[in-house]
Amino acid sequence: MADGSMLKKAIISGAAQIRKHYESVDAINVFPVPDGDTGTNLSLTLGGCAEALKDYENPSAHETAVFIAGELLKCARGNSGVIFSLIFGGFAKSIEGLDKIDALSLAKGLERGCEEAYAAIDKPTEGTMLTVIRLAASKAVCAAEKGATTEQTFIAAVEGAKAALKSTRNLLPILKKRGIVDAGAQGLVYIMEGMAGVSSTEKETVQSQSESENFNSDFTYCTEFIITRNGTGSVADIRSFLGEIGDCPAAAEHSGIIKIHVHTNSPHLALQKGLEYGELSKIKIDNMRLQSIASGK
Repeated sequence: MADGSMLKKAIISGAAQIRKHYESVDAINVFPVPDGDTGTNLSLTLGGCAEALKDYENPSAHETAVFIAGELLKCARGNSGVIFSLIFGGFAKSIEGLDKIDALSLAKGLERGCEEAYAAIDKPTEGTMLTVIRLAASKAVCAAEKGATTEQTFIAAVEGAKAALKSTRNLLPILKKRGIVDAGAQGLVYIMEGMAGVSSTEKETVQSQSESENFNSDFTYCTEFIITRNGTGSVADIRSFLGEIGDCPAAAEHSGIIKIHVHTNSPHLALQKGLEYGELSKIKIDNMRLQSIASGK
């Protein structure tokens, strides 16, 4: 059984693990655009949450999970950070009312997290961290149904995630061409290993940056911000709008806070739409083309 204290320790440990490996994850970041920041984004997302958790104490698994989900959403950076926050947000919803989590509750929570992430992405792509969490959840459910303990169930999820990671290089042409796995998928595996207290021994062979793909996207600006709701608009509607003005759109909500992410040539349109829903904060607009050049791609 896992309680709030164990969830707190798991997230802090996951944050430490991705912090150790963020540079190697950045180095294989070629999808959806080669801007070399997936590891950095995941590290900042988990690191911000871990910092907020330092002074948080609550024995209830559900209440702790709700707190973590909210902090992850606030701190989410990049598409990968938003997706991880969605996964954990779904997990938190799944264990509502539980002070402690048994094996099956853990497995079902991972399933719910997977469902939330797929549902919130405009065009879910296999061969990414979505594939990793889907197969990890499947392995967890199988283990729990066979009588595994909570710890054994999460270890099974990690093993499923690692197996799925290897498959990513064959699911996306750009990864197959480079002979590498997906950066977000690799980052998620590192995080899960950290949460489980497992050290990774596998290292990816990465081509030099000079051999990387050139920046190839119709959209230049990675646009992110938070909306504090004061309206009643649908999150699905704003997600659909983001898909019309760019790609990689994501809109996720938790406790009246909406996190927005999109790659677009018109950041002002995203901001204007956001104002229809409430007050904006933590606005971040990065030129991915310049990021790509700075990374040597």
